[in-house]
Amino acid sequence: MKTMGIIANLDKRNARRQAKKIGAWLKDRGVDVRFEKELAAVLHREDAAFSLEEIDRATDALVILGGDGTMIRAYRQLNRKKIPLLGINLGGLGFLTEVRLNDADRALEDLLRDKLIVQKRNTLDGFCRRKGKDTKTFTAINDIVIGKGGLARVIHMEAFVDDDYLTSYMADGIIVATPTGSTAYSLSAQGPIISPETDAFLLNPICPHTLTNRPIIFGGRRIIRIKIMTTPDGTYLTVDGQIGFPLQSGDEVVVQKGRRQLHLLTAPGFSYYGILRSKLNWGGRSHYRLTKKKK
Repeated sequence: MKTMGIIANLDKRNARRQAKKIGAWLKDRGVDVRFEKELAAVLHREDAAFSLEEIDRATDALVILGGDGTMIRAYRQLNRKKIPLLGINLGGLGFLTEVRLNDADRALEDLLRDKLIVQKRNTLDGFCRRKGKDTKTFTAINDIVIGKGGLARVIHMEAFVDDDYLTSYMADGIIVATPTGSTAYSLSAQGPIISPETDAFLLNPICPHTLTNRPIIFGGRRIIRIKIMTTPDGTYLTVDGQIGFPLQSGDEVVVQKGRRQLHLLTAPGFSYYGILRSKLNWGGRSHYRLTKKKK
């Protein structure tokens, strides 16, 4: 690795200090370090200040300090989607930014020695069709959500799979999620967890009025079309919880597997199931010693 970019969420505690530390560590090892402009300004490193577009064009890898939201926001702005991303977690759960601060030096050392593995994650591509015209294209790493605002009225929707009618929903909304996004909003809505290498995505209704409406997992080649039949004011489509726009009755939301993938850098011994146990506080193995009852 000859050139590396660094992006940090400056709202996170320790972000500045860690960015400065990592930048110095890399520079000492002969790496040309490029800080995103806002980060460079607070570090007083105007000599190494670059726009995200410039970092995108001319770096071998990108180090991201923050949480999953920081990772998603950075990826959304990149044109060269195949650039490998190393996420160092300064946030909470951190399913994407899986490197802990205590392990950052080791991960960076492995990165310089080309020991890290690129893990490819599927995305979702979609668009909104209004009055016969396709508008508002978008790409999601986690999920695409149709949801209502503060009003108590439900949304009436019809879902189609490859133009084959699936069912009607009377619900608070619908989540279409990637395997990566299965541990995000969908998990809170009682959706299943999908292992990230699975070529699939899921549709999960939010609080459906028909209790038999359950989450469904589809193969990656399917195309999902959701038609908004009737909707209260304040119904929005949101992408990864970061961008959104209002929907109207008659709108159609079309979602399919994304053309591009997210390239994550992970350690050779990376265990997705270990991440699940750690982040979701699952119990480890239990060993019981059976003893005879005293007479």
